[in-house]
Amino acid sequence: MKLEKELVQLKPLQLSPSGDGGTVTVLETRQSFRLNSLHYSYLDVLRNSGSIEGLIQFFLGQGWLVSFRELYSLLQFLIEEGILTNASFKNYFSGLAPKEVRFQSASFTPGAGTSVRAEDLPFFRSLEPQLAQFLLQKSERLRVPANTRITQAGQQDRDLYILLKGHASIYRVLDEKRRQLVATLSSRSIFGERSFLLNQPRTADVITTMDCEVLRVRHLPEFDQLIKTDKAQSLQHRFWVLQALASSPFFKDLPNESLDSLIFSGTLKQAPAHQTLFQEGQPGNACYILVQGNVVISQRGKNINVLGQGSCFGEISLLMSGGQRTATVTTQQDSVFLEIGQQNFYRVLSQNLFLAKEIETLAHQRLQSDALRK
Repeated sequence: MKLEKELVQLKPLQLSPSGDGGTVTVLETRQSFRLNSLHYSYLDVLRNSGSIEGLIQFFLGQGWLVSFRELYSLLQFLIEEGILTNASFKNYFSGLAPKEVRFQSASFTPGAGTSVRAEDLPFFRSLEPQLAQFLLQKSERLRVPANTRITQAGQQDRDLYILLKGHASIYRVLDEKRRQLVATLSSRSIFGERSFLLNQPRTADVITTMDCEVLRVRHLPEFDQLIKTDKAQSLQHRFWVLQALASSPFFKDLPNESLDSLIFSGTLKQAPAHQTLFQEGQPGNACYILVQGNVVISQRGKNINVLGQGSCFGEISLLMSGGQRTATVTTQQDSVFLEIGQQNFYRVLSQNLFLAKEIETLAHQRLQSDALRK
């Protein structure tokens, strides 16, 4: 089960509200802590909603935006004080600190011969049936022991992997010995597609945390030709999105595996040159990742920025501005972008705390830049 879906285990608490937040008292120790208003309201809802995802969906249903950075901070506090007792939460936040990770070299054995259907798997569902079947015919099912590194950052191999059973962790490599946990993979997760489609080095180490079954799709030279044909349009679109993310100053530093659900939640759109996508002051219900082309950002009639391939925009209205667009965005040339609706955006972020915090931090930095320009 993904961390964000897991039912939280809290020690018995007493909550006492006040005008600027409230006090939480741990009943078994009688220790009391003052919480700010956001932390207090989040803890109150968390006790009833039962999970991180449930908390976020509750606030979204009320029309309120969740501060993922504040939620992140609350969870760290609850773990440090021993109030939240789930071992998985402790391991997750412990893993965020750079540390040495122990693992063994890849050791694969053939897995069970049970067939895998394309419609049951992410990535393959978006492909034409004949193409999906062709790729699956070139795959093999493998058993992988716990604590085994499946992909290694910097390596040039191009195989694609799907986790059929079990769990694995994605680590950003900081140096020869230290790694930082950025996300976890659960059943039906895909990884390795940037190398598979773009012929780029691996961006992260993926290490199993338990015995797993993995589907490995071998890369063959004819796949690169397939991407360029009309018959593989869905694969080509996927290729474009990954190209954009790989060139993004922000997203290129995040392992693609942690972005996968975000990419799948969007829809590719096209817009001609000089088309206004949204205007300053309008309500916002979607954010965008620019796949091809350029857009001009303007405030109060003045151009303030030009964004290119891989840029994210529109996220501020979904996260920090009360739902209002803070700028006007107009295409500078014919453009292709990934549109992610508000419901899908929040659903994805509610299932990936690390990604949510990073995207909200980006939005906060942009708001600060806007304030300095005024």
